Amino acid sequence: MTADVTALPVSLVPSLDLTAAEALCRSLTAQLGEGGITLDGSAVENVSTPCLQVLAAAATTARENNQRFRLLCPSAVLRAAIIDLGLHAAIPLED
Repeated sequence: MTADVTALPVSLVPSLDLTAAEALCRSLTAQLGEGGITLDGSAVENVSTPCLQVLAAAATTARENNQRFRLLCPSAVLRAAIIDLGLHAAIPLED
């Protein structure tokens, strides 16, 4: 059975700080188990490097397993953090 590629995006929390990294990892792992990841990054107001590492790892895992990874509507803060840390190749951004 294939996952629905039109799945509704899961909204990222406004504060992707260090304390959010573990919950983010669990959420992304569960989504990978369902066939892929679709995220809405529009609400993100701050983001930590550990959360960016979790996003990059999930994107890499999805790519290696031929699953989707979509980060839709990243906030300006999230977009800037991804670009500033040079992770835009690992974490694809969509408007």
